[in-house]
Amino acid sequence: MKTMIRFGIVMLFFPGNIIAQQAGMLTLDSCYKLAAVHNPLTRQESLYNDAYRFQLSALNDNYLPLVSAGGQLSWQSDVTALPISLPNVEIPSLDKDSYKLNLDISQLIWDGGTVRKQKELEKAGLLVNLQSVEAENYRLRETVNQVYFSILLIRENEKLLKISMSEIQSRLGRVRAGVAGGTVLQSNADVLDAEVIKIEQLLTELAHNRAAAIYRLGEITGLQPGPAVELLQPVFDTLPLANTRLRPEYRLLELQQDRLTVQQKMTGLKVMPRISAFATVGYGKPGLNMLSNQFDTWAMAGARFSWTLWNWKQHKKEFQIIGIQKEIIETQKDNYERNQRILLSNLKQEVLKNENLVAADHRIEQLRESVAKSAGAQLDQGIITSSEYLTEQNALTQARINMSLHYIQLQYSRLNYITATGLLK
Repeated sequence: MKTMIRFGIVMLFFPGNIIAQQAGMLTLDSCYKLAAVHNPLTRQESLYNDAYRFQLSALNDNYLPLVSAGGQLSWQSDVTALPISLPNVEIPSLDKDSYKLNLDISQLIWDGGTVRKQKELEKAGLLVNLQSVEAENYRLRETVNQVYFSILLIRENEKLLKISMSEIQSRLGRVRAGVAGGTVLQSNADVLDAEVIKIEQLLTELAHNRAAAIYRLGEITGLQPGPAVELLQPVFDTLPLANTRLRPEYRLLELQQDRLTVQQKMTGLKVMPRISAFATVGYGKPGLNMLSNQFDTWAMAGARFSWTLWNWKQHKKEFQIIGIQKEIIETQKDNYERNQRILLSNLKQEVLKNENLVAADHRIEQLRESVAKSAGAQLDQGIITSSEYLTEQNALTQARINMSLHYIQLQYSRLNYITATGLLK
């Protein structure tokens, strides 16, 4: 009776291009750094900063004089006339056509603090955008964790299967010697041969799975690690205290609220007075002397003042709308914290489960090793069949796989807990 060997493997696939760079040994921390550098979204940081600088420059331009030119050609059906007549005095009549070219210059003197607040709003928007990139990079680390540990699991399974195959092949040699001597049936050797072939199939499958996982790791990190790349096993001995507010996603919500706070402050600026100076020079007919039909130059300078005294409380309504938006984000923060508490509780239980499994695995492995050793001696003496021996040998192999698997899963569950808290640096 054959016993199938179970093994746990995390299957992960990811499409994309491979960057031609060889890697011989990798650590989890180096993969984090490489993944952040290679992540296309990381380039957004410099783009957001560039856009912010250009926006500040554009806002500063509001303090520079504005120069504009204009012109007008018109004809009107009637003109102003003096309803009097004087002896020996000819009062000219105005032409019905007029022409005007002008150059206008205006200079902002005071805008009620609008530009200053707009700069604060742009800064708040920049922080939101940069934090969104940080949140994406942090979530990318979770993907790195999955790929990295899937490779570790596959490698461990390969190692243990090779140990098992070596043991079976060694036993097969002694069985064949017994067959040649006529003390052991050929069927016993055939059973062991079939088991060797089965393990070779499993190793082939694992090799392809490992290649797929390594390919994905290369895509994420920008490397091109070969099949022999070494991944150092990270060890996490302790867990941090649970905290639901340290992940970058929570900080992103806080920054979004800060941006809305600046927007609220800007609503009151809509009713602030504004003062500007202006100057105009022009040429046309008539000039400033409306009684002249001659082309003439003219100039004018002064100041403008505007103040919205009543806008039907529009700015207060906008203030309230933004306040509601802030409350919506507050509910998102509460929901996020609740989900984090649930997640951290589940991850903590996963850690405790794996700790208990690892503790039990050591004892199970010792017992299975003793039983398999005894079964091997019985097979050599012809007391049991190869199938009976394989049952015990496979049980030992499974115990070793479980022990190694549970240990790696323990480290992975601890890493997941640390990552979920936001303390993974």
